[in-house]
Amino acid sequence: MHNNTSVSIIIPTYNERDNLSELLERIQRSVGSLDFPYEVLVVDDDSPDETWKVAARYSENYSVRILRRKGKRGLATAVLEGIKKSYYDIVVVMDGDLQHPPEMIPKLISVVSDGADIAICSRFVEKETLEQFGLFRRSMSKGADLIARTLFRQLRSIKDIESGFFAFHKDVIAHANLNPVGYKILLEILVQGDYKTVSEIPYRFDQRRAGASKLGINAAISYIYHMSSLFLRSGEFHRFLKFGAVGAVGGIFNLAVLYLLTELGVYYLLSGLIGIEAGLLLNFFLNRSWTFKDRRTQGFGYMLTALYRDHAVRFVGIVLNLVILWFLTSFFGLYYLTSQIIGIAVAMFWNYGGNQWWTWEAA
Repeated sequence: MHNNTSVSIIIPTYNERDNLSELLERIQRSVGSLDFPYEVLVVDDDSPDETWKVAARYSENYSVRILRRKGKRGLATAVLEGIKKSYYDIVVVMDGDLQHPPEMIPKLISVVSDGADIAICSRFVEKETLEQFGLFRRSMSKGADLIARTLFRQLRSIKDIESGFFAFHKDVIAHANLNPVGYKILLEILVQGDYKTVSEIPYRFDQRRAGASKLGINAAISYIYHMSSLFLRSGEFHRFLKFGAVGAVGGIFNLAVLYLLTELGVYYLLSGLIGIEAGLLLNFFLNRSWTFKDRRTQGFGYMLTALYRDHAVRFVGIVLNLVILWFLTSFFGLYYLTSQIIGIAVAMFWNYGGNQWWTWEAA
């Protein structure tokens, strides 16, 4: 560990007074003997149980500062405000409910001090850690992960993108446009931050000792809102708009080829097949040169692989479209054009996800 290491430990709290004594004592045991300056910054959202007042009493025995936020709510914004008010270069973020073991803090600090831009205590590096969660929570977590990894390619190599226990250099967010919502501040940093190296450290997620969990339907709604906000701010929304525009151009070209060939005397079904392929090829080359130009890998072999993948993805999209058209019209009595619009929308999201995950990845 480098001699110039200095650390701010940010702990956002809301009704966590009963956990503070053990939490601060364990932090002191874990970090206090290390040879560098550190601070613990408790950022409290004006808890009804007066967590902030209890934390202030502990400041006599521990290196603790308190930031009391009146009229504000939200873990992610509390962490961001704590970072702005923190003194030191390396920041550790952790919860105040004892589910994040303070004994892991020295390992996080060591990894960041030795060169990693971000170090994450990961629940999912080891399978058994994930299995301690219930089926509903595992399903929700996997669904949220899939959405995030589809929209943001840089997240795919990181196993626990939603961890609340991590450390990083402040330089990572020095020029970032951070505007977090809800609980997932790490997700905001990973999408908007400037970094090269991320290291993950396995740990076991402890059980809450006191107080109530903050997870619920509001947390799920906040996550969806946060993802939408990140999608708009990160530039990926513009990629999606390009993808939609290319699809519209391909559709028009498809119809034009169908009309032209049929008018020239070609059997209309054959004209239709040629029109579909012409539209698919135009989509492919426009996406290659415009929508996904930042991912283009050189080489004829790669282009052929991408072309095959694109056709495979879009074939499934066509099947999905037809199945939805048939199902909604036959079983729910929807007007067939309404069913088709829904089918086209679902197929478009499928095609976009397939292009993001597979088509434009190196073979």
